[in-house]
Order: sequence, then C-alpha cells, then structure tokens
Amino acid sequence: MNTAIAEAKDPIRMARAMKLAVEAGRHAYLSGRMATRKYADPSSPLAGLI
Repeated sequence: MNTAIAEAKDPIRMARAMKLAVEAGRHAYLSGRMATRKYADPSSPLAGLI
C-alpha cells in the first residue's frame, strides 16, 4: 500500500482511492451474500437475442 501511494504521480488522490476501496469492500461484506440457488436463473431476458 505504501509503495502504491508513495510512487503515484498524485499520492493524495491515490490515498483517497485506496481508502474508498477499503470502504467499498467493507460495505460489500456487510451487505451479505445472495442466497444460493439450486439452478441457474438468468438476470437478463433471453427473448430477442438471436
């Protein structure tokens, strides 16, 4: 982490980006996993693709 910030052209911006990445990861973890499914279920409609 130190090298990425220290060697960046804009270290302040890189540090902010790293902070936001850590916060985003924490939010994703706290939001929880989706329920497991026995069969696949497409989230996009299949009609009209071909």
